[in-house]
Amino acid sequence: MISNLQVLRGLAALAVVLYHTNYALAGGVHTMFQAVAVFFVISGFIMTHITRQKADGFLLHRLIRIVPLYWLCTLFALAAAELKGFGRMWTDGSLENIAKSLLFVPYRDMTGEIQPLLLVGWTLNLEMFFYLLFAGALLISRRYAPFLVCVALIAFKLIPSALGCTAIPCVYYAHDYTTFLILGVASYYVWRLLSAGAMAARWVVLLAAPIIGITFLASNAYPPFAAALQARIDVPLYFALPASVVSVALLLHSAEFQCKWKPLLLLGDASYALYLTHAITIQALRAPLSYGSPTPSDPEPSFLAAAPLVAVSALVAIAVYAWIEAPTLKALRKLLVPHRPTTAVLQSAPR
Repeated sequence: MISNLQVLRGLAALAVVLYHTNYALAGGVHTMFQAVAVFFVISGFIMTHITRQKADGFLLHRLIRIVPLYWLCTLFALAAAELKGFGRMWTDGSLENIAKSLLFVPYRDMTGEIQPLLLVGWTLNLEMFFYLLFAGALLISRRYAPFLVCVALIAFKLIPSALGCTAIPCVYYAHDYTTFLILGVASYYVWRLLSAGAMAARWVVLLAAPIIGITFLASNAYPPFAAALQARIDVPLYFALPASVVSVALLLHSAEFQCKWKPLLLLGDASYALYLTHAITIQALRAPLSYGSPTPSDPEPSFLAAAPLVAVSALVAIAVYAWIEAPTLKALRKLLVPHRPTTAVLQSAPR
């Protein structure tokens, strides 16, 4: 496990939660600090990293990792909406839309947006598309699979647009966020290129890390700073900064500056649960404020209103991870993943 990426996952999930509390920074800036972009860069990196040595059962492992908790959260939210008798999921929860949501098939909801019943699942629709492309590319060539996937993602951006295709798959799979998946793949090769020298230049890496981190945070928190910086450089910051943050976290790992603080690692472990459950938790916490209104009222965009929502969402997610997600993953892997007999050679092999 690359602990720095695990921590980055946890912090990104917290940023998404903060965003959905409607908290605004000074000047009314409402930002998630490109958390979803960071998730996508990490995903592109991880898929490339784990398949360089071994790719057996790639898609099965991805399905086991993604599907059970997503289905559980979607069905739980649907059940709650049915009990209430109102809300977006109740209105939009036809059998067709439920099936499409659970099967990661993009469709337009009642508002005209392309998103599933569990709103945060829109990113998972793109992730699953990425996994399917990767699985197909691995069947052609494990060595060149990342390159083939990047070519396919670029083709989905260029060809439908050139043909004037406006069908949902043409529009959805050309999403800007797939660029971050490509950058994640690229970050793997940048890391491989630079990691060997990271120890020799470890203090340079340590110095670069806060510079990149502060630039990333300031660009998201203070748009005039981002505009001024963008005016001085040709590289698009929107794409470059998330990839830079992930890359510097990887180089810190190679330079043996690795975060080992257990609470942050636990938050990283629970990041997927936090991402899926936080909207449900926030809505449940806001419900008493609605006084019977079909739409629970939002709290004031202040730190005092947002902090308890973030804290409780994190605690709920950790509980879901420990008591539901982790045991489910363990059971499904034991049931579905073939296990090779342990031999003396395997037992003595370095891990």
